[in-house]
Amino acid sequence: MPRVWLITGSSSGFGREIAIAAADIGDTVVATSRYADKLKDLEEQRPGQIVLHQLDVNGSDDTVQAQVASILEKVGRIDVLVNNAGYILEGAVEECSGPEAEAVFATNVFGQMRVLRAVLPSMRKQKSGVVANLGSIGGWSGTPAAGLYCATKAAVAIYTEALRGELAPFGIEATCIEPGYFRTNFLSGGHKVVAQNRLPELDIATESTRAGLAAYNHHQPGDPAKGARVIVEALTKTGRCEGRKLPPRLALGRDAVTAIQAALARNQEGLDQWRDIVMATDHDDVAN
Repeated sequence: MPRVWLITGSSSGFGREIAIAAADIGDTVVATSRYADKLKDLEEQRPGQIVLHQLDVNGSDDTVQAQVASILEKVGRIDVLVNNAGYILEGAVEECSGPEAEAVFATNVFGQMRVLRAVLPSMRKQKSGVVANLGSIGGWSGTPAAGLYCATKAAVAIYTEALRGELAPFGIEATCIEPGYFRTNFLSGGHKVVAQNRLPELDIATESTRAGLAAYNHHQPGDPAKGARVIVEALTKTGRCEGRKLPPRLALGRDAVTAIQAALARNQEGLDQWRDIVMATDHDDVAN
């Protein structure tokens, strides 16, 4: 039986490509966006398989609950939830204002949770489902000029791991997908917000990241269509992913694998160097 997908942030990037890839295997997709009129061409590409619906992850709990209830009334069930909506905030930690910091967490973290609270009751009732929260390789390392964005993605990875354990008794799987750099519009337009405050004295630490993001825009190595197909196969355990167990954190892209391996090695090195000192903190009556 065809699965039913709910994908947030479907107007561009991975949300759009995942919607197409899921429809291509015969599943029904509810593609959502804050502005549903931005999705019309998706519906035209896959008539009858891609259903459009407005869903603002930054709406109130009551609003999101009502929007998800409307979706369920229309399609009957949700088998796969992809929490994709998000954006990058460029700016040093000190440069980002309180409202700017709160806004990026509101979308990237709390927006996901708001959708989860609306969708999970129906998944628990049917005792099945898959949840994919979009993280990033940024969740493994804090990058100057992108620290708050990296912090949101680290938060997504950790809460998803907890969520995974909480949902397992109900037959629901959860994973955090951590893409590297894919050639989408993520580094341009409304997907990248630059902090309004700029402290020139911090340029010595942040300029390389700013320049790198600008140079990488539309030159990223990853093909989003290929990445979306891997995501769909992983979440449905079909094709190349048949027989595989969905991991808590799913890297996506050659650069993601390289970056995560480097982060693991760096943290292991630090742990090894400090092991003797930091382990010498137990009470004297504690056995070694």
